[in-house]
Amino acid sequence: MALLDELPEEVENGLRSLRLLGQLDAEPPIADLDAGDDGGSRRIIAFATDLDHSGRFGREWLVVRRGYLYVFTPNGGREAVLKTAVPLERVREVTADFYVGNGLLKVRTDAETIPLVRYSQALVSDANICARQISSLLRHQEPKWEDVEERQRFCPKCGRALPEDSDVCQACLNKRAVLLRLFQFLRPYKLVVAAGLVILIGTSLTDLAPPYIGGRIVDALVTGRQAPGPTMVRVAMLVGLMAIVRLVAGALQYGGRRISAWLGARTLMDIRIAIFTRLTRLSLGYFDKRSVGSVMARITNDADNLWDFLTDGAPWLLTNVLSLGFTSFVLFRMNARLAFYLLAPAPFIFILTRWFMPRARRRFRMVWHRISKMYSALNSALSGIKVIKAFAQEDRENRRFTDRNRRVFEASFAANAMWAVYFPLLGLLMSLGSYIIWLAGGYQVLHGTMTLGTLTAFSGYLMQFYAPFQNFSRALDWSTRSMTAAERVFEVLDTEPDVRDMGTAIAMPRIEGAVEFDHVSFSYDKARNVLEDFTLKVEPGEMIGLVGPTGAGKTTVINLLARFYDVTQGAILVDGVDIRRIRQEDFRRQLGIVPQEPFLFPGTIRENIAYAKPGASDREIMRAAKAANAHEFILGFPDGYDTQVGERGQRLSGGERQRISIARAILHDPRILILDEATASVDTETEQLIQEAITRLVQNRTTFAIAHRLSTLRHASRLVVLQEGKMVECGTHDELMELNGVYAHLVQIQTEVNRIRAV
Repeated sequence: MALLDELPEEVENGLRSLRLLGQLDAEPPIADLDAGDDGGSRRIIAFATDLDHSGRFGREWLVVRRGYLYVFTPNGGREAVLKTAVPLERVREVTADFYVGNGLLKVRTDAETIPLVRYSQALVSDANICARQISSLLRHQEPKWEDVEERQRFCPKCGRALPEDSDVCQACLNKRAVLLRLFQFLRPYKLVVAAGLVILIGTSLTDLAPPYIGGRIVDALVTGRQAPGPTMVRVAMLVGLMAIVRLVAGALQYGGRRISAWLGARTLMDIRIAIFTRLTRLSLGYFDKRSVGSVMARITNDADNLWDFLTDGAPWLLTNVLSLGFTSFVLFRMNARLAFYLLAPAPFIFILTRWFMPRARRRFRMVWHRISKMYSALNSALSGIKVIKAFAQEDRENRRFTDRNRRVFEASFAANAMWAVYFPLLGLLMSLGSYIIWLAGGYQVLHGTMTLGTLTAFSGYLMQFYAPFQNFSRALDWSTRSMTAAERVFEVLDTEPDVRDMGTAIAMPRIEGAVEFDHVSFSYDKARNVLEDFTLKVEPGEMIGLVGPTGAGKTTVINLLARFYDVTQGAILVDGVDIRRIRQEDFRRQLGIVPQEPFLFPGTIRENIAYAKPGASDREIMRAAKAANAHEFILGFPDGYDTQVGERGQRLSGGERQRISIARAILHDPRILILDEATASVDTETEQLIQEAITRLVQNRTTFAIAHRLSTLRHASRLVVLQEGKMVECGTHDELMELNGVYAHLVQIQTEVNRIRAV
C-alpha cells in the first residue's frame, strides 16, 4: 500500500536521528497535522514508492513532518537515510506527473523545481492523492483523506489478485457462511420448507423398506419349503406390503417435487428482484467499472444456477444425507461387524474428494468468468448492430463472438471432463466394499451366524449406503456452481452505493434553484482530476451555458450537479445546503435532464412522456407535448399517443425522440434543468422546433446547458468556458467576445465551419 497510515520503523528511526541532531527543532509557519513527536499524531501524509530515484524497482519514502517534506531511502540497515528535505514554506506548487514508464512527484519553489520521488503506474492514484493532500497544506486547509479503490484489487487477507469483475476473493470466501446466507432466501417460506422436509424424511424412510422386506421374503422361501402353502401366503403379504410402500414413496416423491419446484421458482424470483433492486440503487461508478454483459450475468446466469441448486441440488443433498444416516443405522442394527467392513473404502473416497474438489472449483470459476465475457460481447454486438452493418463487419463480430464461445466451451469442457476421472475412480472404490461384503457375509452364512435373507437385505442396502457418496460428489458439483454464483450475487447485494443519503439527510420538498459550486474538484479514477477548483454561483432562474472543447469537463459538471457522483473536494450547494445533505428523492424529484442521446423505453409515446409522472392525465401529457412541439407529429401516427416507440425508441427519428424527451422534462416540471447537447444531432428545421420547446422549458428554472453549437446558448444568462477541467472564462457572450480569449476562438472556429458547410 503506497499511502501509509503509519511510518515504517526504519523511517521513524531516521526521523529520530534527525531530531537528535537538532534538525527537527525549527517549526516553519506551515505545519502538517502532526500533534507532535510523542506518538500522538492524528493523521500523517506519507507515500511509499516502488521505484528509486534512478527509476529502478526499489523503495523510497516521502514524509510530511513538522513543516518539512522529507524523502528517505533505505541503506540496508534499521535506519533510513535522508535524501531530500524541503521546507513547506518554500513550496509554491506540488505536482504528480506520469511519463513513459514511470511518474515523478515534484515541487516547485520560487527558485527551482525539486524532484522528490518516482513511482510506477500502479501507484499513480496514490501519488495524485498525496499531491492533493500536500496542496491542501499549502493552502492552509485540512487535507482530504481519500480512499483508493485500486487497493481493493488485491485481497487484503491473502494478497491474491481479485477477479476482474468482482471484489470477492475466491480463496478467502467462507463457503459455509455463503451457504447459510443463501438459505436465508427460504425464510419467508418456513411452512413450505417444513412440509418439504417432512416429505424428504418420509421418502428416505420408505426407501429403507424394500431391501428389508426382500430379505424377509428370501428367508421365508429358504425356511418354508416344508409348508409351501402358508409360505406363499406370507410371501404374498410381504409383496403386497412392498407394493404399498412403493405407492406411498411415489406419492411422497410427487409432493416433494411439486414443493421443490414451487420453492425454487419463487426463490429465484426473489433473488432476481433483490439483485435488480440493488442494481437500480447503485451509483453510476459501479457500472462504469463493469460491462453490461457482466451485470446481466448476475441476474440471468447466476440466478439460474442458484435456482438449480435450490430446486434440485439442496433437496437431493438433504435426501442423500438422510438416506446415509438411516441406512447406516439399519446396517449396524442388522450386523455391526459387516457394517464396519463397508467403511473400508471411506478414507480413500475422502482423499479422492479432497484432491478433486478444489481443482473443480477453480475450473468452474473460469467457466463463469468466460460466460460473463461472452454476455458482454453479445450485448456489445446487439447494441451496436447498426454500426456493425454500416461498416460490413458482420464476419468480424461473428469471429469475435465465436472466439468467446470457444473459450466458454474450452473452460466448460475442462471443468466437466474432470468428472470423467472422478466418477470411475469413485465407482471402483465403492465396488471394493461390495466385494468385501459378499466375501465376509458369505462366510457368515456358511457358518450359520447370519441368514441368507439378511445377507440379501444387506446387499440391497449396499447401494443405498454407497450411492450418497457418489451423489455427494455431484452435490458438490452443484454447490461449487452455486457458491460461485452466490458469491457474485451477494457481492451485488452487499455493494453500497457511492452516492447515498447521509444519516442526517434533510427533506427539501421545495427547491428555489440557487446553485453554488464551491471549489469543486473531481476525479473518476482517483488518479487525475477532470475538474479542478471549479467555483460558480448561480441565482434561481439563471441559464448557464457550459462551453469548451471535448474533454474540458462540461459533462462532469452536470454529472456532479445531478449527483450521479459525489465531489472529490469542495461542495455543491443548492439553496445554501450541500446536496450531499439533501434527500436524493427530494432532490431528483425537482431535477430534470434532457440528454444528448434521448433514451425511450419500449412502450407507447404516452408512457414515455409520463415516465417521470406516471399518474399524469391525458390533458397534462398533451399540454407537455404541445410545449415540446411534439403534438403535431404524434398525431400524424395512426395510433397517436399509443404508438409503440420500439426498443430504445428506434421507430422514431432523432428529433422526434428528443422532443418526446423534452416533453417528459416539461411534464416533470423541475426546478433545476440540465440540457446536455439537446440539439447536437438534428437538422436545422428540427433544431428550430427544439429551440422553441427549450425556450418554453427553461422559463423560471435554473438551467445548465451544454452545447457545441454556440448559437443555441444565445439566451443564456452567462457562459462558463471550461478548458482542461478548469474555468478559464465566465460572462455574457459580448463580454467574452471582448476578451478575445478561448470563447472568442471557439466562435471564430465555428463561424468558419458554418461558412464551409454553407458552401
